Amino acid sequence: MSNPKKTNKLYSRPIPDPDILTAKEFWEGTKNNKLILPFCNDCQKSFFYPRIICPFTGCHSKDLSWKESTGKGHLYTFAIQHVAIDGWKEKIPFVTAFIDTTENVRMLSVLINVDASKPESIKIGSSVQVKFEKATEQIYVPYWEIVTNE
Repeated sequence: MSNPKKTNKLYSRPIPDPDILTAKEFWEGTKNNKLILPFCNDCQKSFFYPRIICPFTGCHSKDLSWKESTGKGHLYTFAIQHVAIDGWKEKIPFVTAFIDTTENVRMLSVLINVDASKPESIKIGSSVQVKFEKATEQIYVPYWEIVTNE
């Protein structure tokens, strides 16, 4: 789903190469600063990453739609990255994180606007919200940041 060699002059990190068949709504949403998640109409659960069948055991329905997320959640866990490839090398150290959204969807992402050299300042359970960074005219990449003033 990503082409690590594809970058542009303004955005130096790898640019996702979205699979239009399963993720068009997701990527369209990011252009409007919205996190749109796949939703199973049978088991009534949202999930991530986009795919053509529900991933939940006992369901596997193909009756899917899309629902806008609140774009909020909390930090489930994180790791400080000291080794990276391509455009991420210049960002070392940086923080990758698992985010649990308010829709009970766990997403792997990068946590932005935190000091990766002070991991003790990053608190598991912190409230987070999604932010979008423009990579190209068609691709906006979702990242997450800790909400400091609720």
